[in-house]
Amino acid sequence: MNYRHHFHAGNFADVMKHVLLLQLLTRLNAKDKPYRYIDTHGGAGKYDLSLAPAQKSGEFLNGIHRLVKLDDSIIRNAPEGVKQYLNLVEQMRETDGKGAYPGSPWFALQGMREMDKATVFEMQRDVFQQLRSNIRDRRAGLHERDVYEGLLGVIPPKEKRGLVMIDPPYELERKDFPQLVELLVAAYKKWPTGVFAVWYPIKDRAMIERFEKKMYKSGIRRQLVCEICVWPDDTPVGLNGCGLLVINPPWKFSEDADEALQWLFPHLRMQDNGGHAAVRWLVGE
Repeated sequence: MNYRHHFHAGNFADVMKHVLLLQLLTRLNAKDKPYRYIDTHGGAGKYDLSLAPAQKSGEFLNGIHRLVKLDDSIIRNAPEGVKQYLNLVEQMRETDGKGAYPGSPWFALQGMREMDKATVFEMQRDVFQQLRSNIRDRRAGLHERDVYEGLLGVIPPKEKRGLVMIDPPYELERKDFPQLVELLVAAYKKWPTGVFAVWYPIKDRAMIERFEKKMYKSGIRRQLVCEICVWPDDTPVGLNGCGLLVINPPWKFSEDADEALQWLFPHLRMQDNGGHAAVRWLVGE
C-alpha cells in the first residue's frame, strides 16, 4: 500500500471526522454502562505536522491550522463538540510540540471513560509499530491485523454496546466501495445494535450516489449521512469533501452533528460560493 495518513493528517476531513467521533462518544457516555470502541484503521495514533510528509502536502493548513488561528471570541461561540476537539488538540500540542496532531485512537481514548475499552486495528507493519509506541493505554488492545479479516472476529464485544469507526485508505475500496458495503452488511448482521461510523471521501458525486443506493438496499435501518464539502462537487481538486455514514446513531447525535458541521463549514470552505454541510437520514427507523 502507498497510502500514508501523515500526508493528510489535520486536513479538513480529519477535523470533521474527529469532531464527530468525539460527539458520538459523548452520546455513548450518557448511559452508565461500559462500551467498546473499535478503530479499524488506527494509523500511527499521532502525527507531527512539522515533518516532511505533512509539510509536503500542506493539507493541514486548510484544516486544523485554520481553526487554531481563530480568535478566542469566535471559539467561545463554537458548539461544545468543536470546543472539546480543539481543547484536546491544544492539550497534545502543549505536551508534544506545536506540530503535534492526534489520530482517531488518541482522540477516542480521551473521549472515553475509565470503564470503557478500545480495540484498534492497523495492518501496515511500520505504522503499527508507531501506533504501539504512541498509544500506551491499558484500556486499548492493539492488533496488527486486516480489518476485513478481523472485525467479524471481535464483534459483538462482551460490553454489548459500542462504536466501530471505519476509515479505510480507499486504495482497495474503489468505485462505489463494494468491499465496504459487504463488510458493513456482515458486521451489522453479527451486531445489529452496534454503532457503525464509516468515513469516506467525496470526489465523484455519482460514485457516492451509487454507494448510498447500495446501502439503502442493504435493509439496514437508521442510516444517517453527515457531509461537509469545502469545494463545489464539480471542482477537479481531488477531494471536494467527505462524509460520515452512521448506522444506529445515538440519541440526539444528528442534532450535534448538524450544529458542528454548520459551524465548521464557513471556517473550512475553500471559496465563497458552493460547497455545503448537511446532515440527513438515508434510511429512517
